[in-house]
Amino acid sequence: MLFTRTIRRKLLLGLLLVLSMLLTASLSGVWGLSSYANLIGEVEVHLQQTPHREDLIVATASLIRPLSHKPDPQVSTDKQNDFRRAQLVEYSKLLAKTRGAYRTFQLNWESQPLNPVTESQYPLLNNSLFYFEVKLARLESLAQDALRQPQVDESRVQQLLAETGQLSGIAINMLDPATGLNNPLQRARKNYESTSAWLWAATTVAVILFLGLIRYGYVHVFQPIRSLYEGARRVAQGDFNYRIQIATHDEMGELAESFNQMTARFQDIAGDLDRQVNERSRQLVRSERLAAVGFLSAGVAHEINNPLSAIAMASESVEDRIAGILEGHSGNDEQVVREYLQMIQRESFRCREITTKLLDFSRGGESARERTDVASLVSEVISMVGHLSKYRDMKIDFRYSNPSYLEANAAELKQVILNLVANALESMESEGVLTIEIQEKTDEVRMVFCDEGCGMTPEVIDNLFEPFFTNRRVGKGTGLGLSISHRIISDHGGTIEAYSEGVGRGSTFSVSLPRRSVVAAA
Repeated sequence: MLFTRTIRRKLLLGLLLVLSMLLTASLSGVWGLSSYANLIGEVEVHLQQTPHREDLIVATASLIRPLSHKPDPQVSTDKQNDFRRAQLVEYSKLLAKTRGAYRTFQLNWESQPLNPVTESQYPLLNNSLFYFEVKLARLESLAQDALRQPQVDESRVQQLLAETGQLSGIAINMLDPATGLNNPLQRARKNYESTSAWLWAATTVAVILFLGLIRYGYVHVFQPIRSLYEGARRVAQGDFNYRIQIATHDEMGELAESFNQMTARFQDIAGDLDRQVNERSRQLVRSERLAAVGFLSAGVAHEINNPLSAIAMASESVEDRIAGILEGHSGNDEQVVREYLQMIQRESFRCREITTKLLDFSRGGESARERTDVASLVSEVISMVGHLSKYRDMKIDFRYSNPSYLEANAAELKQVILNLVANALESMESEGVLTIEIQEKTDEVRMVFCDEGCGMTPEVIDNLFEPFFTNRRVGKGTGLGLSISHRIISDHGGTIEAYSEGVGRGSTFSVSLPRRSVVAAA
């Protein structure tokens, strides 16, 4: 369970393993150094308990003290003899102690496991021990001989003193096991102290490095991972404006930068999708309203078209016949009647034109489509409106590079172009410029109409493609031109959009059409 949890726990487990290895290595070093220190301590204790050469020297020097005092010459000979005999007895006892010290010293040499005597020193050591043994035996023999005599011979006493001095000299020149072991022991002690210092220094450095590793891991691993987790959590909750801030220049920084780029890209896509949804929703509402209006207008146009035709023909007939009836009447009666009849005819024909457009708007549906050059259609429309006197003071700048072909109904598409060009020219004053540009893309062709006219407000743009909506003067236009254009472009599977920076700043209409014919949704 521990190994399958968060990355933080896995990294903590790794740090614990590293710490365990460091502690194991440090404790092993401390244990080995402690064992080495115990060994040195045992050697020191053993060396302190070992008889030194000084003990043997002291024992031999003590032999001189009993014989160094001469008897008082003023006392009797018997008393002088007793004094010397007492000295010899004490001397004999000290000889026994010296032999004991010598025996212990000799056994120490023979049983010493750490005796550092080299091969070249063995002859000198053996000679010293041999001469000491011989001299000690001779002194014992001389002392016993002197004690056996009734009168102590003074020359024998002096001989004992002289040979005792020689024994002391042999003891002084003899090798000392403590001296041989002391130097290696000192070197071992220094080695222990230096090794102990290096061990603790290495342990301190290891602890510092381990703490630095923890700090480095927290700053460069734990913190970036936490920042990435926090960023992912906030983005998942819908905060697309949040950006991860990681100052490192490693893989974590690259991952954070890629995550920020992904969030920005997703934010752009989400914004574009929202815009498309809103646009499609408006188009859907507009299409539904246009469908309802088209259904209603088809019925209305069909019902009133015949009465309008009858009214127009009746007014023409009345105008022809009333001329004879009104002849001879005074005043302006004939002129007034003629004007009213002509007004009836004119308005009737205007109503018929509106109903005709309503029928065109309501029909829609799939029409015959063929390979059509859009640039050629635009050129024809420009040539046609160029002959109209009211547009002669305006300039049309048509920009295109090559013919642009797509599958479309040429007549319907030409009607759309004519509506857009006419509306743009109507909105401009004299010397105005209309710029038409064709932009070719891989799967579509886009026509952009940019004028320098009166511009539009956002409210006008929202209702621009509604049937019967117009901002012209009364009697100028029916408000069906852009609605019919929208329906034609939608039937071709394209889109038409309007844009204006405001009143008096011109307008731009963009028409996008697919190169291949598509069936528009009902």
